[in-house]
Amino acid sequence: MKLNPKFIQVAADAAIPLMGFFLWEWNLYFIFLFYLIDLFATENIAHLSARKINEYHAQKRLDLKRPVISLALFMASLFVVHAFIAAAVPGIDFKKEALAFWSYEDMGIAQGYVLIPLVLFVAIQRYRMEFLLRGKFRTIQLYVFWQGHFRMYFMLIGSVGIALGLALLITLPELVYVLSAIASTTLYTLYFKAD
Repeated sequence: MKLNPKFIQVAADAAIPLMGFFLWEWNLYFIFLFYLIDLFATENIAHLSARKINEYHAQKRLDLKRPVISLALFMASLFVVHAFIAAAVPGIDFKKEALAFWSYEDMGIAQGYVLIPLVLFVAIQRYRMEFLLRGKFRTIQLYVFWQGHFRMYFMLIGSVGIALGLALLITLPELVYVLSAIASTTLYTLYFKAD
């Protein structure tokens, strides 16, 4: 029986935040920083992918509008995530927490030196395996590629926006937010992310 690569990806994507929360004592902001690092890698890979599609289809005109929209959506995502965290964890010091995330040690080395390169390495490997080796750049049109990428941002901003509204109304335990974030990313990967 052959395992579906999406299920492997879902399990791997959920493992680090779950282990972080339950084994390494990551807080809610640590979990979201991990997701933001992954989002940063995804954004960079999207621009590489778009350039490869553009090169393959030999389009003379360089499309700057969609990459700029993508960067704006990335920045909007950063803003809405931080607004949500500020509402869910009143009094949080983002700079202090970001430094604590980077310098957190479990096995004698600061996780920033391991985790960030690991996330970037995984993103590059996915790009190679799912996009280059499968020849996806040959079969997808640039506007279709960007539509899927923008859909990811709209779903992210929308779901975090709903969580922000909820956090402004009632206080929920961190575990509820963490499990909701993991469930949301799992559902997105399984049902909405393009193959």
